[in-house]
Amino acid sequence: MILKNKQPNISFGNDLPQHPEKLKQIRDLIRDYAAECELIPPLQEEEVIFHSGELIRKHPELFLYQKLLAVMINNYAWSHIVAGIPFNRRILLLPKCISHSTQCPAKYDELGLLCEQCGRCDLAEIISQADELGYHTIVTEGTTSASLLLSSGKVECVIGVGCLHSFERSFPLAVKEAVPSLAIPLYNNDCKDSKVDKIWLDEVLSMRSEANWKGWINLDSIKYQVKDWFATAQLKTLFGQDDDTVNIAIRWMNTDGKRWRPIIMLAVYDALTGKSGEYDDTIQKLAVSIECFHKASLVHDDIADEDDERYGKPTLHKEYDIPVAINVGDLLLGYGYQMIAESEAKHIRKLLKVASYGHRDLSLGQGEELLWRNNGKLLTQEEILRIFSNKTSPAFEVALQFGAILADADENILNIISEYSNALGIAYQINDDLDDFRQTSIVSGFNTIQPSLVSTLLNQKHPQKMQECFDRTQNGDESINTEFLQWKETKQAMKEAEEMLYIYKRNALKALRPLNNPTLKILLTRLLNRIVPGNS
Repeated sequence: MILKNKQPNISFGNDLPQHPEKLKQIRDLIRDYAAECELIPPLQEEEVIFHSGELIRKHPELFLYQKLLAVMINNYAWSHIVAGIPFNRRILLLPKCISHSTQCPAKYDELGLLCEQCGRCDLAEIISQADELGYHTIVTEGTTSASLLLSSGKVECVIGVGCLHSFERSFPLAVKEAVPSLAIPLYNNDCKDSKVDKIWLDEVLSMRSEANWKGWINLDSIKYQVKDWFATAQLKTLFGQDDDTVNIAIRWMNTDGKRWRPIIMLAVYDALTGKSGEYDDTIQKLAVSIECFHKASLVHDDIADEDDERYGKPTLHKEYDIPVAINVGDLLLGYGYQMIAESEAKHIRKLLKVASYGHRDLSLGQGEELLWRNNGKLLTQEEILRIFSNKTSPAFEVALQFGAILADADENILNIISEYSNALGIAYQINDDLDDFRQTSIVSGFNTIQPSLVSTLLNQKHPQKMQECFDRTQNGDESINTEFLQWKETKQAMKEAEEMLYIYKRNALKALRPLNNPTLKILLTRLLNRIVPGNS
C-alpha cells in the first residue's frame, strides 16, 4: 500500500499518534465516515488511498497520518467479517521487535519466537490473552507462517501487529488473496523494543459477533464434488442414449480438464445463496451443460489450430478424423442446450439467452481469427483484444452468470459480472500469450496460426524485426524459434504486454467495486488471481 518502487512512499503522512486517546479519536472519525459510505471488502489500494484522502479533506489536521488512516479504513472494511470468524479460526501475528532487545531469553523454532513469559516485555500478556480466546499466535517476522496456516485451512483471517512500513509490504498479498485481515500499527518504526496500543489491540482481539460469515468458498471442495458428475456412468444417465457417437462424446467429457467453468458456476451460486454443497439435479444439469459447451469448443479449436495433442493425448480429430470430431463437438453443443431446456430451472429463458450469446460471441471471435489467417497480415492491437474478448470472456461469463441467475441475482450483479468477465477473459488470454514467450523456444510456430499480442506490439515498434522473423520462419530457419525470444525488442514487447495484463486485472477488480455482497466480492477477487496468477 502506498509503495513507490517497492519502497515506502514518504510523500504520504507516516506519523502515528503516541497516545491511545488520539488513536481512539481517529477510529471514531473513521467509523462516522464509514457510516456515510459503504466500505465492502476487499478494498483495493486505490480505494484506501481515496478514502484516506477524503478523510483528510474533511479533517485537514489528519494529513500527517495518511498511512495510518489507510490502515484504519481497511480495518473497518474487514471488521464485520472478522468479527464473524470464530477465535480459533484466527491467527494473531506479532513482531519479534516487541520482545526486549537485550534481555529476551526466548529461543526460536521454525515458526518463530518461543516466548518464555519472563515479563520483560508485553508479549507474554498479549499471547496469554490471545491463547485464552483460542487464537493461533505466532511471533515472527514476515508472513510465511501465516500463509502456511491460511493455505492449510486452519485459519481464515489474520490480525497483524507491525510497523506501518511492514503493512505497506504485506498489503498487496492480503488484497491478492482477499484475506480478511486487521492491522494494528506499532507506535514506533525502528524495530526495537516496540510498543503497541494495548487498548486498541484488546478491542480487536475480543471482537466477536454472530455475523453471517460462512467461511471462504472452498473451490477445492467444489472441485471434488463436481468430479463425480463427469464419471462415465453419470454422464450416460444424463445423456440418456447408448450410441457409438454418444460414447465418444462421453469419453471426451470424462477426459481430464480442470472443470473451471462448473466450479465457477457453483462457487458464485454458493456465494450468493449462502448454501454450500447443496446441489440438486437442476444445478447439476446446468453445470454439465457448461462443460459440454467448453468441451465442444476445444474439439473445434483443436481442428482449427491443427493441434495434435490435448491433455497429453491425441486430439479427437487425430484419434478419429475431422468429420467425426466436428460431429462430436456439435453433439455436445446439442446436449448442452438440451440440458438447459430440461433443467427445470426457474429462469430457463435467461439461461438460454446467456448461453446462446456466449456461443455467438465465441464464434465471432473465432471467425475473425480464422479469416485473419487467410489474409497474411498482422492484427492491430485493437483487433487482437477484440478477439481475446470474444473468444475467452464468454466462457467465463456464461459460468458466472449461470451461478448468479440460479441464485436469483439482480440486474446490477449480472452487469457487474459481465464487465468483470470481459476484463478477466482478456487478462487470461494475454497471460496465455505471454506463457508462449516465457519458454526457451517457440515450438508451434506461433503467429502463423494464432493471434499474439506480443508479436503485434513488437511489430508496431519494430516492423523490420517482425518481418525478419516471418521471412526466416518461411524459409525453414528453425533457429529463429529460439533466437526470436532473446531479442531485446521481443523482451520489451513482453514487458508492454505484462503492463497490459496488469491493467486488465485491475479493470476486473475495478468492476467489482459496486458489489455490496462481500462473499461474492472476495470470491471473484480470489478467482481472478487463481485463473490469472502473478502480475499483481
